[in-house]
Amino acid sequence: MLFGGIGGFLAVLLVIIVGLFASPSNDSVDIEDRTDWEPPTEEELTPKELLALGWSSHDPIAHWPVASLMLELSDIAYLPPATAREKIRELGWESESINAGSMQGYVIDAGDDSIVTFRGTEGHEYDIVQDLRFIGVNTEQGAMHGGFAKGYDSMHDQVVELLERYQTKRVWLTGHSLGGGLAVVCAYRLLEGTTYPIAGMMTFGQPKVVRSQLVEYLGPKLIGKYVFFVNDMDPVTRVISPYEHFGHMVRWNDNDIERSQMLLMSAGADSPAAGQEAGYIEGMTQADFQELLRSVEESNTPKFDENGNQLVQGFVPNVFDHYLDAYREMLEQLRTHSNR
Repeated sequence: MLFGGIGGFLAVLLVIIVGLFASPSNDSVDIEDRTDWEPPTEEELTPKELLALGWSSHDPIAHWPVASLMLELSDIAYLPPATAREKIRELGWESESINAGSMQGYVIDAGDDSIVTFRGTEGHEYDIVQDLRFIGVNTEQGAMHGGFAKGYDSMHDQVVELLERYQTKRVWLTGHSLGGGLAVVCAYRLLEGTTYPIAGMMTFGQPKVVRSQLVEYLGPKLIGKYVFFVNDMDPVTRVISPYEHFGHMVRWNDNDIERSQMLLMSAGADSPAAGQEAGYIEGMTQADFQELLRSVEESNTPKFDENGNQLVQGFVPNVFDHYLDAYREMLEQLRTHSNR
């Protein structure tokens, strides 16, 4: 899991500039108003019933019970294949793994729906951050991050074969961290070359994946169907420029629920911006990124005082915001939070 090992606690040092962790300005997002909202008292729903619930990323209240299911499947994707498939079977579904080098995921047969969940990168923190370098690949509709594109590319035929086998009518996509990046690439490939409609894409702690031209292509195709969750000061969601976020952002920021803004009111119907969104968390510059690489690399070299005692290296606690457990807590806040 990204920043998941013990070394991750010390990985991000104070040398990262304050701007990396700065909150967005108040006028860049909408603050969700829950003054007259009562937390729901929900009956226990089966995974199949959760998939059948109607939802839109632009619902006035960002509480979608199916998000907890997507988070659970993102968590399962980190498990060894035999264990993961057994966990999925306990949910009532069969699945097959998809693999390409170190990339892994699962295609789940959920009746008329299929769910594709991707595992985030696991390994040494420095190797993980290296995966996020500024390498691009071009598509007919625009550029995307080469690491995600190439990581997914060898899995695409496996995904399509399983969707055909399962006689899929709708597709759900999910993933945490780099798994969320793979989900975005998968969405692009499915929209570009297949007839499978996307029922929903929910990602957690996802880095930025595409350039602006590809945003103009993908954004309108995923209106209402794509939400990426940002937990407080999660630094991974700020990696990396010149790539961009798109879709609908929901961010838990202390006691506020922040949401990106639709541009339908400020753009003409024929404008490329129509139906897109604005108001995302601030990005990381290339200089910041190089500083992050350096700090992560140096954090693995022990430092000692004049008496030979190893120094405890400082860390920015925001790395905890990236953990899946932190996103699980975020979804619980979305379910129960009220301004009353």
